[in-house]
Amino acid sequence: MLAEKAVPHSEVPNAPGPGWRLGVLYGPAVYGVSAAAVALPDAAQHLRASGPALAWILTAYAVGIGVGAVTAGRITDLWGSRPVLLIAVTLLTTGALACAVAPNLAAVVTGRILLAVGSGAVKASALTMAAHLPAPQRPAALARFGACLAAFGATAPLAGAVTVAWSWRMALALPVLSIAAIPLCWPLTTPRRHREPLDWPGAALLAVVAAGLLLTAQTAAQHTSAITITATAAATTATALILAIRSRRHSGGFVLDTVLLAAWFRRAALAGAGVYAGLFAILYAAPHLLTKLGYGTTHIGLLLLPGAAVGAALARGAASAARRLPARYVLSAASLLVAATLCYAAIDPGPIGVTAAATAAFAASAIAQMLLTAEATKHAPPPCRGGAIGLLTLATFVGGGGGTALCAALWQPWGPAATLAITALLPAVGAAAAWRLRPPSNGRPY
Repeated sequence: MLAEKAVPHSEVPNAPGPGWRLGVLYGPAVYGVSAAAVALPDAAQHLRASGPALAWILTAYAVGIGVGAVTAGRITDLWGSRPVLLIAVTLLTTGALACAVAPNLAAVVTGRILLAVGSGAVKASALTMAAHLPAPQRPAALARFGACLAAFGATAPLAGAVTVAWSWRMALALPVLSIAAIPLCWPLTTPRRHREPLDWPGAALLAVVAAGLLLTAQTAAQHTSAITITATAAATTATALILAIRSRRHSGGFVLDTVLLAAWFRRAALAGAGVYAGLFAILYAAPHLLTKLGYGTTHIGLLLLPGAAVGAALARGAASAARRLPARYVLSAASLLVAATLCYAAIDPGPIGVTAAATAAFAASAIAQMLLTAEATKHAPPPCRGGAIGLLTLATFVGGGGGTALCAALWQPWGPAATLAITALLPAVGAAAAWRLRPPSNGRPY
């Protein structure tokens, strides 16, 4: 079992607290969604791609970051966080270079997948390090972590807009900035431990299932033939069954049965997926709606910038509220806020409605990440905590990719208002799941 030792701040003189450091490490991964969404109009023009096809830029990132997080989380459990961060540096650098020179959409998507897997590794490392902080430090660190994420989320559109003025390709590669924070976070990492075997076949099967889920949604969004959609769904289902049977027979397998079968995990996964579906939906919708109203990319970023202060304040307030109230109340309220503001944006698809929905989604995604990490810390024992956090991250980003695919599928035939109203059902379902979260009973984790 991992020992939870206090982190000596003297290792990094005058360094900020661990919550801020981990937030800065994690934060640029958010740019892979928000900054990329602002760059979509310019990407469409240069790549000569349609809206549904461009959704791959966000959907591929969603599946890649989820697969990267769940793989890195389990590796962190077995090998420690330092090897994971070194792998992340390689993937982020390679992905950024691929995006910078990509000649077509397929090459851009490939670079985005590499970036996403690297960002997923960074996210899993940051969340696992936060989860392993000593109990007295953890609440304050998670509050600062959540506020930092909300600030990154709300400033990402402007960062994307400023970068787009130079190159839309660079806007797609902004997650590479996480590399700059690794030296500051290195003292928080765990050194390489004895190399225990990793279930690589299980990891590959899980990656295929996650990719299949989003591929099914994306092919439906592009109005592909029913035969193709059905075949993709059938192959995904068959792979999921194989993975389930394999995980039952291998107790030390990649997919932790004790986590997946736990009621707390299923509810937490639904809650996170609902919030991120709303986040990805509004990030897909905002550039389309505001561009039609005459806003350029820089103006879109400036319009969403006030959400940085509001989102950070909401995240800090939610962290304080979670100390006095059950986390399920706070998470349910945040999910319902996203649903309500999406409905408002459906009624008023102008600057005010879009800004309100985006600000709520930025704050709620930070709150969800913060509280779900705390839930994993309460329920999952240290030897499998990284794997549990990785699986939760995968679930949230699969939900996010599903939100993007749903918007892309409904946008043309149904229109923006109906699309946003239907998408609002996803965070509402997440709120219902969050409401049923309960603390561990009888001291048992599951």
